[in-house]
Amino acid sequence: MRFSNFPRRRLIGSMALLFSLTTASYAQAPGGQMPPPMVDVVTVKTETVTRTENLPARLEASREAVIIPRVSGIVEKRLFEEGSKVEAGDILYQLDKASYKAQANIAKAGLNSANAALGQAQATRNLHRTTVNRYAPLVKSAAVSKQTYDEAVANLKVQESNIVAAQAGINSAKASIDAAEINLGYTDITAPISGIIGISEVTEGAYAIASQTRMATIRQVDPMFVTITRPASAMRQVRKLIASGTAQENSSNEVEIFYEDGTPYPHKAKFLFLDQSVDKTTGELTVRAEVANPDGDLLPGLYMRVALPQATYPNAVLIPQKAVTRGKIDTVLVVEADGTFHPQPVQIAAAEGHNWIVTGGLKEGSKVIVEGTSHLRGATKVQTREYGSAEAAPQKPAADGEDKTEDGGK
Repeated sequence: MRFSNFPRRRLIGSMALLFSLTTASYAQAPGGQMPPPMVDVVTVKTETVTRTENLPARLEASREAVIIPRVSGIVEKRLFEEGSKVEAGDILYQLDKASYKAQANIAKAGLNSANAALGQAQATRNLHRTTVNRYAPLVKSAAVSKQTYDEAVANLKVQESNIVAAQAGINSAKASIDAAEINLGYTDITAPISGIIGISEVTEGAYAIASQTRMATIRQVDPMFVTITRPASAMRQVRKLIASGTAQENSSNEVEIFYEDGTPYPHKAKFLFLDQSVDKTTGELTVRAEVANPDGDLLPGLYMRVALPQATYPNAVLIPQKAVTRGKIDTVLVVEADGTFHPQPVQIAAAEGHNWIVTGGLKEGSKVIVEGTSHLRGATKVQTREYGSAEAAPQKPAADGEDKTEDGGK
């Protein structure tokens, strides 16, 4: 475009604006130099870091009892509401009692017969004892033959044996009574544990078979078990770190759990045990914890997330992962007090969330660059601001239709 065709007033104005911008940019630093670039840093703080692993978990009832009758019979009554809470000892079902009452009465009659047999045996024995006692002096005077005396003694022994048998009959009759009364008691089917009872699988009039028919299930849901599975290989890696001295075994007995949407559950779970056998099909170990459920918010079968503590690293540093350059030697950029910066090798033990756990290479108070490295080309010094501070937060973008220049585009 030829200048002769460009309006002179506009040309002069554009040149003046360019001059003012250039002057302002050089005025930002002494001597007309550009200021050092701004970078976001984290200040190193050593602490004891507990590494956790976020794992899926499944909730299970801490106790579960399937109601199965001990005796057979027709169901006469169901005495609970499905889905309600029952206490141990509550009667859940009643079976027809008639046949069991009859068996108890028969057993009692048998006891009466046994008692009568014992009485008769005792009376007969007493009679034979009297005969033996009477014959004893007569044998000496030959008034009674020795054979007659011996027969009387033999009869006495037989009657004493009959008494023993009658006593055994009494014991047997008592045992029959006990068994009949126990079976009669089993016609009242009670809750073996406290908990929430589910759907009744039988109705009134159904015939329940002893030791076979499933009638209902009771689940204790406070507390609940949290069942977690994790690869056995991960456990071996943690043990290697502990054996090398890099990490220590986690001493915490608490496990934090979350709903699937990430919302934390208000009660922490208590670690119970680590199974010592590996599932041969999955290669995983089972970890179990216990958690309180006072409000009934948790249900058996619900899936949760668990922050499972793995190991503890004393005197470690948490550094955002994007601050570290990974390679054969892991490095970070450290800013000195005079603003100069240099790469620093570090030792990384493990990841924790979006951070690396650094166990060597950094000292307390060092400043590590997290963001702004793209501005470092040609720079020898930098200005710093704390990463995540209000100053480092990005500016809110202008709304559609809003002028994005500081002076409103004037």
